[in-house]
Amino acid sequence: MDLTSNKNKAMGGQEIKLMRVFQRIEPRNFAVGLLLGCFLVTFAYFSMAKFDSIHFFATLNVNSSVSVENANPPPSSDLVQNIVSSKPVDVDKELKNIKSESEQISSKNSNASVDSKSPSLNEESLQQSTVQELDSDLKVEIHDMAETCEKKPELCKFENVTISDKNLSSISNSGVPIVRKAETQPETTLETKPAEPKFKKQQVPMCDLSQRRIDKCELEGDVRIMGQNATIMWVANSESDSPDYERKEWQIKPYPRKEDPNAMAHVSLVKVKPIDNSDEAPACTDHRDVPAIVFSDRGYTGNYFHDFTDVLVPIFTTARRFKGEVEFLISDFKIFWIVKYLPIFNNLSNYKIINFDTDQHVRCYKQAFIGLTSHDDFGIDPERTAERYTLVDFTRFLRTTYGCKRDTVEIPVGKMLRRKPRLLIIARGRSRRFVNLEEIIRSAEKTGFEVVATEADGDLEVFAPVVNSCDVIMGVHGAGLSNMVFLPINAVFIQILPWGGLEWVAGNYFKRPVEKMELKYLQYDIVPEESTLIDEYPLNHTVFTNPEVIRNQGWKEMAAIFLDKQNVRLNVRRFRPTLKKALKHLNSIDS
Repeated sequence: MDLTSNKNKAMGGQEIKLMRVFQRIEPRNFAVGLLLGCFLVTFAYFSMAKFDSIHFFATLNVNSSVSVENANPPPSSDLVQNIVSSKPVDVDKELKNIKSESEQISSKNSNASVDSKSPSLNEESLQQSTVQELDSDLKVEIHDMAETCEKKPELCKFENVTISDKNLSSISNSGVPIVRKAETQPETTLETKPAEPKFKKQQVPMCDLSQRRIDKCELEGDVRIMGQNATIMWVANSESDSPDYERKEWQIKPYPRKEDPNAMAHVSLVKVKPIDNSDEAPACTDHRDVPAIVFSDRGYTGNYFHDFTDVLVPIFTTARRFKGEVEFLISDFKIFWIVKYLPIFNNLSNYKIINFDTDQHVRCYKQAFIGLTSHDDFGIDPERTAERYTLVDFTRFLRTTYGCKRDTVEIPVGKMLRRKPRLLIIARGRSRRFVNLEEIIRSAEKTGFEVVATEADGDLEVFAPVVNSCDVIMGVHGAGLSNMVFLPINAVFIQILPWGGLEWVAGNYFKRPVEKMELKYLQYDIVPEESTLIDEYPLNHTVFTNPEVIRNQGWKEMAAIFLDKQNVRLNVRRFRPTLKKALKHLNSIDS
């Protein structure tokens, strides 16, 4: 009894002491301690259990969803479908549906406590969930790699991409999982849609027959030229970006005087046709990456004026924009004519000229022009060219080609050059020649000019610099005046117009182009007494009283009298005011 009572007293004393200790603790501190203890117990429970908190709460959520589904079934969620079919669970979608308590648990513990026996999570979903948040080791690895790439960028270039700290950071911060080399990605099968048919292009004509001076064709794509057969083929290709042309064969004469049957009589036809199947086209023997220009040098070539207006001006307008990267194929090949103007062709093309008529090759191009761009007689319309070329561009090109030094007349000539203005007289040797040339020379020298009188020389490499050294050119209407192309800007051009009412010829063939070349145009119309026709016809003849009657008979009849039979006996006193106008222009500061 005594032992028992003593034991009870001792225990009672300890309880009293313990109560006194607890009485000393403030209620607020006690509550905090109690809450902390509960948290530790809960944390230990989830750490040691065979399932994680995510799976636990997700299961609660699913169970509640299933119970509701039995009462009023909604459309099944992806999560329910995954569990029912035992397919891998989409962890990202589950995390959005868990309760607020699971958000307090660190993602590191939740990722580390995955139940390996759970059928709802496989190895792939674990990898995807883990890599969404990079651990500190991976971040350090990225940083070190970026520093290495900055110091030695040659080590970090792959398929034209250079790794840098900036793009590595953008990858790591973008939310895109970064997979290490040891990890393997599941194979993905992409569904390929059948290629949609291309929009059918509208067919356009190969050739343009609407122009007044020339018919021409412009082709792009697969162009095959067979010169010996006078045939040019365009091979259709639905995959090409080139235009689709009408399935129509064309026949043209590539010379710019289609309204003149006399000029076109000896110009050969060129056939231009489309081919739908490349197997039907002849195989290429030569390939060019530069365009081709096909044209004829027949017509009126050989006449100095027509050389320029029918071929040389048009070939400049057509080919200059290619800066030498173009090839010429010339039909009706006249070798002597080609040789005469070879410096011009060589300055327009870096390639040898091809004799179209005898060429046995099948030459293939991506672009071809059949016929030349020709706007008018001795004219270029800048509004009709993409490069806005003018006759000034053409004359500058010629002066450069033939080594002419002067681009512009230095006005006032006497003060700037300390010499008299130089006058070039084109002294024709046959028709329309000056019968009193010596008298004209003396009169011009008295007026204040230094005179050079000569017939136009066929060797342009010699004659062009002579023309360029002069300030004035004068002569009776004719092809020799075409040497005006070598005059410097601001020079003077004087045309002596024969008898016969030829103002329309003078204006169209020379006055208009001269002014476009930025030269000063002057014209002197002779009277019947200055024409040698007076030696053949009386003054009361139709030739003098009504020359229009003869002009109306046609070009041939008109030319036979007013051009071929007529020479000029210039009245130097009557002509002197014209020379003085030229002199005034050259010595005027305002010119």
